[in-house]
Amino acid sequence: MKPRVPNSVVAQACGSSSPLRLPFPQRSWFLRGPQRLFSIIEYLASQPMTLTEVAYATDLPKSTALRFLRSLEESGWAVRDKDAVYSLGPSVVGLAAQYLSGNPMVTAAAPVMRALRDELDETVSLSRRIGMIRVCVQEFSSTQNLRLVLGIGKEGPLHAGASGIVLYAYMSEEDRAAFRETELERYTARTITDPDQLEREAATIRRQGWAITKGQRTKGGVAIAVPIFDPGSSGEVVALGLFGPELRCSTQREQKRWLAALQEGAAQIAETVASNPAM
Repeated sequence: MKPRVPNSVVAQACGSSSPLRLPFPQRSWFLRGPQRLFSIIEYLASQPMTLTEVAYATDLPKSTALRFLRSLEESGWAVRDKDAVYSLGPSVVGLAAQYLSGNPMVTAAAPVMRALRDELDETVSLSRRIGMIRVCVQEFSSTQNLRLVLGIGKEGPLHAGASGIVLYAYMSEEDRAAFRETELERYTARTITDPDQLEREAATIRRQGWAITKGQRTKGGVAIAVPIFDPGSSGEVVALGLFGPELRCSTQREQKRWLAALQEGAAQIAETVASNPAM
């Protein structure tokens, strides 16, 4: 496997003073045809990028990267602004809408998540694992001025934040071992970057059935998440999470309140999916 390239190296190679955060290693060197197009779409989903950045991230010659980007532009999967920066195009919206309306778990979760948000007025998210990253597939944001928001379709790590660690905890032993071989990026002083510590935390989560993290991904943030077993996939779970500023969930009483609400919501979602698998 090609080694991960640090963000600072990517930034220097692209002539940028700010780091370009890649959600996963350069990997298109072994992909062909349509797979390369999907790889570019995944990178653009993480952040807008210039041609130079796309070429470097995907390990493609600039001429080849430009050809792929033009193909994506023509089909509406990418758009280019006046500064020649590429981002996802409108075709993604239709695909996302189809997924949100057609996935049984997401459909069942939506009303429960909305009710949780209205009850606690904190952001509620539903995340699933795709490869070695976490992806938010549904979210209802807090209405308060001071709030934390992830965003539907946004990616995150499996080793930082309650939802990510829940997803990691329920991965197969083989997949967890493979993930621990990757670089565990530090986001704050509280981020778990030691593979052994991460595995101990995962064991605790499987034993108690929930996770709470404080400031692991975002300084000053707190998150609680619980797993929901997805009958549509072989042993996979999705993570139902609740997160907001730590100052609003600093006591054990508030944490127990958040957890109880999440557990009740997760049970409702699981029951709905089990009774209506094709909803």
